Amino acid sequence: MREFSRIGIVGCGAFLMGSGIAEVCARAGLDVKAAERGRGAATKRLRVPGAP
Repeated sequence: MREFSRIGIVGCGAFLMGSGIAEVCARAGLDVKAAERGRGAATKRLRVPGAP
């Protein structure tokens, strides 16, 4: 079985699915990168350090 240390998510989804996956992976100690269309969409769904 392969082990992962890094995960990428494209789009966090309208109903928090992608951001939920990102959160679970981050809490498990994985390096998480998420891509959204714009910063506004990302800050609404993800807890971004330094975001209002």
